[in-house]
Amino acid sequence: MAAGVLSLLLGFGYRIFFGMSASFQKGSWALTTQNRLRNGLSFIREEMQKASYRSDVRVNGTAVTIDGFRFSLNAGDELSADAMVASWTIGVPFRNGNDGGVFSCELKLDGGRLVYNKTRSEGTDDSEKLYSNYVVAANVEKVKLGLESFDPDRPLAGKLITFEVTIRHEDQVRHPEARVISQTGAKVEVEVIR
Repeated sequence: MAAGVLSLLLGFGYRIFFGMSASFQKGSWALTTQNRLRNGLSFIREEMQKASYRSDVRVNGTAVTIDGFRFSLNAGDELSADAMVASWTIGVPFRNGNDGGVFSCELKLDGGRLVYNKTRSEGTDDSEKLYSNYVVAANVEKVKLGLESFDPDRPLAGKLITFEVTIRHEDQVRHPEARVISQTGAKVEVEVIR
């Protein structure tokens, strides 16, 4: 009888330990994932806010090229499959035809990952860091996009692009409901096409 009681107590203790361990692991995952996602979205926000046109600064004035250098945002409000999220350019001014640069940027949802690419498409400027298939977030379940005027009373103040990213736990069998959601917004001062 004592052996049976001891066996029940040990079994009960094991279940409590296992349950608390799983709960701790889930909480630890959520905290780590939230921090990584927040940092990744802050990085993307800063890159989006650099969106600019191509410009040539000369002694007799400045020429700004707008055609082909607009911010393109996916028309969908919510993305859950592979898709381009946004693409834009960052223009570093050309001074008297020299030293400037145009950088092409794209953010896409690819195989459950939020991936960022940034390449130099024109010029020789090397002030911007280049990225090739940089994974901002993995296990992305969905991305919600929003676009509105930054200041409704001032139409030329730019646009506010908001995006919310939902990450699911990689072990959906043990943690089917585990999700982390983070959002951010970027003020963009170039024309946005949606």
